[in-house]
Parts: sequence; structure tokens; C-alpha cells
Amino acid sequence: MHGQALILYHKQATSARVRFARFGDTLLAARGEAADAESVETHPGPLAAQAAARLGLAPGELRIDPEFRARLLVSGGSLTVWLGEFAAIDPPFESLSAAGGRFASLTELAGIPDTERDVMRLVYEHVLG
Repeated sequence: MHGQALILYHKQATSARVRFARFGDTLLAARGEAADAESVETHPGPLAAQAAARLGLAPGELRIDPEFRARLLVSGGSLTVWLGEFAAIDPPFESLSAAGGRFASLTELAGIPDTERDVMRLVYEHVLG
């Protein structure tokens, strides 16, 4: 199986504080099936639309970072992980909470799967450059 997933974050413009959207024990805000061949990348737009709908946000309130892609091993295959950023100045705390999620800093990610933690190292390095 090959699929794709989306991790969402918010980076505060004034302080560079980074928060990640967390849903229970995962950071995957959206998942979808990719093309049959692993060599073919599917556009992440539908993932952003799925995540925006889940959070009750307009599609333009999430931006896909075209420069980030990582591979996440999951049971039965792998996922291409894309990175999405909340476009608003302030994090949408209420929308995330209403969807069963919460914001968490990198130090608050205990309990996520080890494979996600490995990807988060790459995400954090990418976001903070």
C-alpha cells in the first residue's frame, strides 16, 4: 500500500514559536490513497481540502509546503508525508479543538508512533531552517 498524509503546523510570525496539530496519538491530519505506482506522486491538494473540511476552515487557510516531502513507514506500506501550514496569524485553537485535536510543541509529542517521531525531526529542521 502506498498513500499520502498531511502534518499541520503553525509558526508564529513574531516569535517563531512552532506548534503542531495533534489528534490523539498521531500528527496525521489527513490521509489518502496515492496512485498505484510509488514512483508517481499525487498532488497534496485533496489532503489540504480534507484537513480544512475536518477543521471547518476555508481551503485557503492551509498552505502546502511544496519543498517538503518525507516517507513514513506504516503497517502494510508507506506514506508520502506533506507539510501544511496554517496561514492565519494566530493558531485556530477553537477549530482544532472542535475537531478533536490540540496544538502541541515538539517537546509535547511523547506518545506518537516512533515512525512519526522520525519524520518530525525532518519537519522541525525544515520549518526552522
